[in-house]
Amino acid sequence: MDRIVQAFYGEKFENAFLRSKGEAFQSFFNRLMERAHRGDFMACRPWGNVGDRKNDGFLTSERRLFQCYAPNEMTAAAASAKIEEDFTEAIPHWGQHFDKWSLVHNAPDGLPPHVHTKILELAATHANISIEPWGLEELRLVFRRLELADLESWFGFVPAGVQEAQLGFEDIRLVLEEIQARSLPPDQVPAVVQPGKIKANSLSDDVATLLWAGSSRAFLVKDFFDSWHDETYGERLQKSFRDKYLELKQQIPALHPNSIFDELHAWAGGPSRTSAAREMAVLAVLAYFFDSCDIFEPARPPAP
Repeated sequence: MDRIVQAFYGEKFENAFLRSKGEAFQSFFNRLMERAHRGDFMACRPWGNVGDRKNDGFLTSERRLFQCYAPNEMTAAAASAKIEEDFTEAIPHWGQHFDKWSLVHNAPDGLPPHVHTKILELAATHANISIEPWGLEELRLVFRRLELADLESWFGFVPAGVQEAQLGFEDIRLVLEEIQARSLPPDQVPAVVQPGKIKANSLSDDVATLLWAGSSRAFLVKDFFDSWHDETYGERLQKSFRDKYLELKQQIPALHPNSIFDELHAWAGGPSRTSAAREMAVLAVLAYFFDSCDIFEPARPPAP
């Protein structure tokens, strides 16, 4: 699997992680573990009035019991009480089967302090059980175990050889005209993007890889604008990208910047991205507007 295809799937995985809440997060977790640990991971579904007995999955080889924690909203007191209940009530039902207990959460920036405190308290009173939080990075390690067939069945087909594809002027034109066919707002003056923009927007390494790949061909986009018969087309298209970015940024609940990139990626490419050259054309357009105008937030100025 080449680096660009790997980055495509990594970006899709992280976006799915960020978007999943509540029961959807447990479904996301089960799908990941069942593909990565075939014949070893056992998902547990609620049964009548018995429920799941505080078991959201079990990894046999590691004697590890999982509990998913991905509330839409919860107070500090309610969160602490829920975690303690899930852990202590699992012991009578599953205690003879597990030595490790993992709290699987969907907080991309880490757990809040009250959850840390509760985990440390439980670990101190149950020294015979290893208690570990699992977040994005732990799940990403599991995700990297997946074979290409698993990735395609989950997130769809990505053309291989994107980086090596011979990209022509026509490929860029087709992508741009597809976006041009939509209603474009009035002109907007281009903005200058400063270095450090990826860091300033907390974009992941996978998103950075995709932008890096596109930037190597972004000059073709500029060439297109310079030679196109409509001199205002580039600025109008830039305004369209900016408005789409602001629309996504203003959504409630707020989207993570990686999710915003994923939405822009889908919007810019449209439904017909079936070849490596076509996919690279989409990335080239995204990279051009990332570097040449004000989609995403600008880099922070250097400290005095």
